[in-house]
Amino acid sequence: MVYRSSIGKCLGEDMRKFILKRTLIITNFFIFILGIPVFGLGIWVLVDKPSFLTLFEEAQSVSGTTDSFNVEIYTSAAYILLVVSFLVVLISFFGCCGAIKENKCMLGTYFTLILAMFIVMVVGAVLGYSGDLEKTIKDPLKSALSYYKDDATEETDVAYKTAWNKVQEELKCCGIDDVNDWTSGNDFQWDPTGANKPAGCCMVKRDGTDISNNQLACRKSTEGPTSEVYYFKGCYTMIKDKIEENQNLVVGVAIGVVAVMFLNMMFSFAMCTMVK
Repeated sequence: MVYRSSIGKCLGEDMRKFILKRTLIITNFFIFILGIPVFGLGIWVLVDKPSFLTLFEEAQSVSGTTDSFNVEIYTSAAYILLVVSFLVVLISFFGCCGAIKENKCMLGTYFTLILAMFIVMVVGAVLGYSGDLEKTIKDPLKSALSYYKDDATEETDVAYKTAWNKVQEELKCCGIDDVNDWTSGNDFQWDPTGANKPAGCCMVKRDGTDISNNQLACRKSTEGPTSEVYYFKGCYTMIKDKIEENQNLVVGVAIGVVAVMFLNMMFSFAMCTMVK
């Protein structure tokens, strides 16, 4: 009876170890696979800088202000992405190898690294959630908007004009809040005469028609942000709406990632105690 009991106990322990081992291998393998393209994304962001970062830098240059434009926050994001994705790949490697080889040292290292990553992610989420999007993006651009020159000839002014048009073309937007930013309170010298907005607002219609070679009607249009013909919604408004639209998805994914990390941390600790 005692013999059967000990056999059952050994089999139960072996089964638990088998389940923990397979779970750690599978989850860490998928994390490893996902970490590689994220690392590549970080490299791509560094090599091909997003247009809105260029706009921030040019706005900072023409306005001569440095305090309101905290560009470093955004430029450093790519480096943070690279470091985090590298750590994710490294951690998943220790998790996979530690589980396959049933190596106590590697499992212990995995547990320590994932605990540190867990803490960093929680702190980062709190800091990110407490950030003021309006203060860091909208207000500085509003202040620098008056420096826009549609008939620019100076190199700095041309670069700022190009940056604005590039952002508006890529995001299919116009102005900061909306198209009215280009007509209210600022004395812009438009080229051609009669225009009331930059060329970047008039590259394509809402129905997909390319009007990059026939922009005059759009640039002279007095329609507001609710236009059904043109993209006259503001760039900041577009970004804010996109964030709000995808907020639940991002929160759900974040909760899922944190849950997987926490479970893997517990699994690695449990397996570490089982390995002799």
